[in-house]
Amino acid sequence: MKKNGKYFVAPQQSDDNFKVLFARLAAEGAGRSVDSKGFADGPWTAETLTQAICELDGNTKGIDLRSVQVWFQANDNGIGTENIRWLARIFGCDDPEETSRWAAEIRASKDRLTAERRAKKSDVGSSGPMQAQHAVDYDISLENTFLPSYTFVASPPVPDTKPTVSGISLALRCEQMFSGPNHLIMPIAIWGGLGILWFLTIILGVHSVTYSPSEGIEKQVGFIWSPGWNLGEPIFLPILLILCGSLINAWKESDRGRLLDYGRIKFEENWYAKVRSFTSSFWAIFLICFFLIFIVQWAGVYLLPLQADDPNVPMIDWMLIALVRPDVLSNNAAIFVSFLGFLYSGMIYWFLFSASLFLFTVSGDYAAICSEKDDSHIPLYNGHAFNIGLKIMQTVFRCTVLGILVALCIKMNAAYLVSDAEGITAWLWNDALIFLGYSNDRWLWINGSPSPFFTSFLLLFLLCFVFAACLVQVKTGIDNTVLFAQEESRAMRTWFRMGAVVLILSMGYITIGQFYGFSLLLGVSVTVAVASLFWRFEPHKTVPEGKGT
Repeated sequence: MKKNGKYFVAPQQSDDNFKVLFARLAAEGAGRSVDSKGFADGPWTAETLTQAICELDGNTKGIDLRSVQVWFQANDNGIGTENIRWLARIFGCDDPEETSRWAAEIRASKDRLTAERRAKKSDVGSSGPMQAQHAVDYDISLENTFLPSYTFVASPPVPDTKPTVSGISLALRCEQMFSGPNHLIMPIAIWGGLGILWFLTIILGVHSVTYSPSEGIEKQVGFIWSPGWNLGEPIFLPILLILCGSLINAWKESDRGRLLDYGRIKFEENWYAKVRSFTSSFWAIFLICFFLIFIVQWAGVYLLPLQADDPNVPMIDWMLIALVRPDVLSNNAAIFVSFLGFLYSGMIYWFLFSASLFLFTVSGDYAAICSEKDDSHIPLYNGHAFNIGLKIMQTVFRCTVLGILVALCIKMNAAYLVSDAEGITAWLWNDALIFLGYSNDRWLWINGSPSPFFTSFLLLFLLCFVFAACLVQVKTGIDNTVLFAQEESRAMRTWFRMGAVVLILSMGYITIGQFYGFSLLLGVSVTVAVASLFWRFEPHKTVPEGKGT
């Protein structure tokens, strides 16, 4: 039966307890979307059901994945009163009448489960005081240690304001892009967009094109010779996004719950609520990328000069070649292809900035959970806390290195375009020979000042800032756990190694075009950075085998 586009199963008023009732409905996919033939698109899983409940209109506090996982487990734990209404809305397909009927059905099944649990305890109690005491102790340990309950405190509603789905779910939409199999969509979008630009530039004849900035010089500015378009964005950025998505999946599906379990921590804020708290930041990123980076920069740097047919621009690239080579590319074609190119750039920066925000979010969530840890020494928890913090920081470090490599490619391409060199590889090779004394052919700036460096510098600053902020949060989280002296020393050495690589790579970025011989320092810094991506950091050795992160 179909209702509101969902697969509806009517309440049957059976005598099943909550566990039996929920297992049957979850297997049937009650409340899930239907396919073209009217069947549910599959059974519920803990992850899909959690996501569906968090996306319900009006559910501003969400629900923890671990709470939903309890419903799927074969135990005597039922469902909280507050969560009955959300589950009823799922099974009732968000229909008010059916939701009310399902709420009554779920409540009755919960009461039957409670009665059965009490009967079991009574049977255990009649078998002897000592056995009853052990049973009660075990039940309390199970409930408070491994399956803690959560109490959510809703934020006071804004008067006369109804939460909108778009205002609440933008952060979750971004989270979905990085979660599960969906995190491969972003690399595919990057490669697909680049493929479109490749075909367009080949068709238009600007994939390999030169112009003469001065007499005797033929400068190559073709699309395929740009390291920013063909090295940083299609190689380094997809790896960054895949690493970030893997960290988010590991954190929300296993690492976060393991920290709460082993630390015996009751933490009120669930992962989806944490993501929601950054909704305004995700909106700011979206507007900056698609308004400032895309619209404003495209209009100011490309649209206006092309419309005015003004060749006096600071930098000529494969899109602005129409100003100096109208025989190769017309102004109208240049406006069209530059529009697509900057739309693609806006998407690229949106992915990159969103990934940086998620790295910050995971690090902050880790630090917040560790701050709830009491002063008791739990070796298993301490080992897992150290390993999880190390995993988070290792991913942050690798993403930072990859992001700086992207910024480095952008700046290197911009520096080459405002130099008088004829080719980018020849420029770097000749710069090294000048420093070593094997060449006297010194390169110069065409316009006297490398002004296009500002955008990539802002990207470098953002990446270093996020790295430092994540490092502080992860270090704070680890410091809140009890570690042996050698573990603290090893952690400090790890932070130092990471910071040193980021500093060396940043220096390589800053020195591009600043003096003759910069290419040698650039080569050393890039070599160190690429090698650091393969570092393996030693985990905490007190974690039992098979239970490490």
